[in-house]
Order: sequence, then C-alpha cells, then structure tokens
Amino acid sequence: MNIRIPLTILHDFLIFCISFFISLWLRLEFVQAYFLFSQIWIYSIVFAILNITLLNFYGLYHGIWRYASTHEMVSILKSITISTLIIIALLFLIMRLENIPRSFPVLLFIISIFGAISPRLIYRVIKDNLKKDSLKKISTIIVGDSSSAENFARYTKIDRNSPYKIIGIISMSDKSVGRRIHNIPIIGSLEKFNNFESMYINKTKKIPERIIIVNQNIKKELIEIIYIFAKKNGLAIGQANKVFNLSLNEKIFDTSPIVIEDVLGRKQNVNDTSKLKDITNKTILVTGAGGTIGSELCRQITSFMPKNLIVLDNNEYALFKITQELKGRCIESLTDIRDKKKLAKILKIYKPDYVFHAAALKHITFVENDPLEALKTNFLSTVSLCELCIKQKVKKMIFISTDKAVYPSNIMGATKRLSEKYIQEISKKSIDCSFSIVRFGNVLGSTGSVVPIFEAQIKNNETITITHPKVQRYFMTIREAVELVIIASQIQSKRNGEIYILEMGKPVLIKDLAKKMITLSGKSLDEVKIKVTGLRKGEKISEDLYFKEEKIKKTDINGILCATEYPFVSNLLKFNKLISRIKNNSIEYPLNDIMKLLPEFKKIKDEKNDN
Repeated sequence: MNIRIPLTILHDFLIFCISFFISLWLRLEFVQAYFLFSQIWIYSIVFAILNITLLNFYGLYHGIWRYASTHEMVSILKSITISTLIIIALLFLIMRLENIPRSFPVLLFIISIFGAISPRLIYRVIKDNLKKDSLKKISTIIVGDSSSAENFARYTKIDRNSPYKIIGIISMSDKSVGRRIHNIPIIGSLEKFNNFESMYINKTKKIPERIIIVNQNIKKELIEIIYIFAKKNGLAIGQANKVFNLSLNEKIFDTSPIVIEDVLGRKQNVNDTSKLKDITNKTILVTGAGGTIGSELCRQITSFMPKNLIVLDNNEYALFKITQELKGRCIESLTDIRDKKKLAKILKIYKPDYVFHAAALKHITFVENDPLEALKTNFLSTVSLCELCIKQKVKKMIFISTDKAVYPSNIMGATKRLSEKYIQEISKKSIDCSFSIVRFGNVLGSTGSVVPIFEAQIKNNETITITHPKVQRYFMTIREAVELVIIASQIQSKRNGEIYILEMGKPVLIKDLAKKMITLSGKSLDEVKIKVTGLRKGEKISEDLYFKEEKIKKTDINGILCATEYPFVSNLLKFNKLISRIKNNSIEYPLNDIMKLLPEFKKIKDEKNDN
C-alpha cells in the first residue's frame, strides 16, 4: 500500500476529532467544553470513522492531493453532511442533546469542511507555485474555443513538467475577448485575427515564442492565416494532439508541429485509431521503411505497441534515420527488396503477422529511362514477397499502390498496375495469407514531390518551375494517408485481394499550389516568377484514383472506398512468362511485354497518339 494513504487517513482522523472539540469550545468556555468533550469523546471518534468511511467510498484516498479539484471538494462536502446528520441523530437518541449547544451541528459542519479542505488546497498551492521547474517555460498563445483552451491551460498549470507558459488565448468568437480563463487573458479572436498583430503585438510589445492550436475543428482557411502570422513573426506553430491518438506515455499538452503540408490543399481529417488493436503485440514488417510512406508507417505503428517492428530498406542513411528516430523500438534490416533469399530468411526468422509493402522506385523520369530496373524493383520484388508471404503463412500483406497505376501512361505506373493485377490473381488461391491493396495519390512533402522543390526554389529566390499550367494532382498529408492505410489493413475484406482507395477530395492545380506557397512564404506573386517547362516523358496532365470500369462503393470507414469490380483481368500464365523474361534480363522492348498484360496501358498510349 502507498504510505501516503494511511498518512492521509490519520490526518483526516485527527482533523475530524479536533473539529469536534473546537466546535464545542467556540460555543462554551474552555473548561465547560473540555468537561463536555470528556463525556462524549467517543462520538468524535465515531464522527471521524464515519467521515473516513464515506471519503473512502467516494474514492478520495486514491486521489493525489496536488490534483485536488471540485470533485474532491464535493466528495468532502457530501461525507461531512451525512456524518454530521448521523452523529446529531445519535446524540439526540442517546442523550437527548442534553448540554449540547444548538449551534454545535452548524459549527461542526463548517469547521470539519475547513479542516479537511484547507490542507489539500494549501498543498496544491505549494506544489504549483513554490516548487518551480528549473527549465525556462516557452511563452505560448493558444487558439481555440473556451472548453479546449480551458483543458489545455489547466493541464499545463497542473503539470510542472509542461514546457509551456500560456500568456494569452485567441478565442473563436469576438464576444470572449477581454475575459479570462484560469487568469489567462483572452487577447483576441479568430473573427478579427487579421488585426491581431496591430492590436496585441504592437500594443503590448510582447511576442510569444509559440502558437498552439488546441481546437481540432478550426477551418483550413483560418489555419492558413495563423500559419502565415506565425512564420512572419518567427514563431513555432503546433497543434494539440487529439486525446484518442495519444499513446499511454504522452501528456495532454504534447503537440504536433504544423508544417506547410498541413495548410495546403484540403484540410486533413482526424481519424479515430483508438480501436485498432489487432496490430498490438503483433510482429510487423515494413518494406521501404526509410522512405516517406514507410517511415511514417513505422512511426504510427509504434504507437500501437507491436511485439516486433522490422524496418527494412536498402538505403543505409534512410534506414539509419528512421531507426534513430524510433529509439530502439524496432529491428533494422539493411536489405534489398529484390534479394528474395534474404527476404525468405527474414520472414522465416521473425514470422511477421503483417507485411506493409511500401518499397518501390517512384521517380517517373528515372524509371522511364531504365524500365527493366523498375520492373525488377516494383513488380518482381512484389511477386517474390507475395510468394514468401503465402509460404510463411503471413496473416496479411498490404500493398501500397498509386493513382499512377490507373490508366498508366508511364513505366512507374505500369509496374504498380502489374503488381495490383498479380496480387489479385495470386490471392484467389491463397488461403492462409490475406492480401489487400491501398491506392492513393500524392502525399504532400514526400521525397521528390513538388512541395519541397517549391520550398527550396522560393527560399533561394529562384524561378518556380511547373511542367504544364493545367497539370493537377490529388494531394493528402502523409500523416492522414498512412493513418488510413493502417485503418484499411484492419478492415475485414469480403474477398482476398481487395482494392481500397483513399478519398482525396478534389485535385489541386499545381500552378495554384505554387502561388499559395509563395503567399504562405510571406512573399508576393510579383517577387517570385513561375515558369512552364513542358510535360515530362510519361507524365499526364491529370490522374485518376480508379478506373471508370471499376465499380466503387463506400466502406464503413470515412475516407476509404472499395472497388467491387476488377476490369482488365489477366492470368498467372501470362505473368509467369513476363516474370521469366525479367529474371533472365531478356526483355529488349519492355513496353511491348507490359502492354500485352495491360490493355489499359495501351489504351492511354493510343489516346495520346491520336491527340
């Protein structure tokens, strides 16, 4: 038992006994009070025991004094009320209240409450104010409605390890400005945030070090305004994590930094992952773990506390970065995804329950110039991994696909589409291993995507280059895309080889994206020029998330669609011929071999030639 519990009980026992005597003493002379107390002292013990029993019933002795709140106060009030009524009833039944002052019950009630509550409040004040943390607090402004701001402010005050010192609150409505929450002033509102700098910063000369958005439902347009203000004034900007996404060792005041990807394109959804328990205490293998999608998969999977997480990549530096970030919570494997023998050894040793296959060559230009390498890495390695997953009876393999696999017009998209079709074919005969495909478009901030390229060009005062003024792409933040991939992996598929498609909203014009990034950087459109360079080989003006021939329906999960019809069906015999030719490096014209298996590829090529 915690030593503090019996000490607290002893404290309350003495307080209630002493309160009994003081209640008599305040009404009678000391000698009279002492004489009367010597006759009825047994009732003071009964009174103390009654209160301790009731307080224990209300769970007060399992709480921590430092976090005493209105709940504890109400519990004390209830117990003292009940025990006072009981003790007065006993005195009346046994002694007819002879020589007992009429004001005694009122005094006993008041003094007992004061005696029980005061030490707890004093202890909390001492802990909160006298035991200061040696670390310098970060002066912070929080943004949100009253309830979210109150929760965040309260917890940062309670926990002395909180790194934040809240100096002001920006409310959702102008009506709240001038009022206070936990003695923290509401200094502005989102309704008039454009004037916030002139109204507050210039007036008070106080510049916070950080802005934290504590409300999860703020509109994207407002987040953009706050982001521009933060960057203009050199402030860090973050968003409080949603409670159901926090791991057990995180605090309520932990925040995630808001980066430019969070304010571009559509506002990302927040999905409830608290019910995803199937990967807890399981062995998970992630291929391409050093890449953009793979590394984010590893980060999010660790929060579910897997039994083992095997991070696999052939890039030494990328693998080093993710293993350093995970701080020993993973097993690293420097492995080429094309090395089937080593893959077989890894699967045999670790026996993963889930395999997330994110490894691939993704840059259109490189693979367009060397299609055989793309076929070996993107397609042949997927074939090998599927075979090994079936052999080792892996519970589920999740293949990360792309919108470029839909009506593919380049080698990268074609290799991904070949992999999709092969998985669908092999899954028909698989009993022990379940397969699923998750298809989505671009993720903001990924390696080689336009966002970091535009950022670098703006930072270096270079001309922004786009390939075509009408080029448009689907975009989603990395965090949301990976979150949905993990959720999709837990869906109970009606058939093996199911294709899930992430809803990505409306496509974004790359030209508009460039203009918005210029604005978000604090520069004007006159300062940064935009130059059109022309479409790259194999590049389309727009992408699709699914084929017109695929019938699409919504799943029970918001943001995830499912294909119910699979057009352009092939067969394993044709795949085996292609696989054999790739292994023997005997493909002189890869495009011809691919088109035999992908009529959807040829269709696009024909359309482009006609135009």
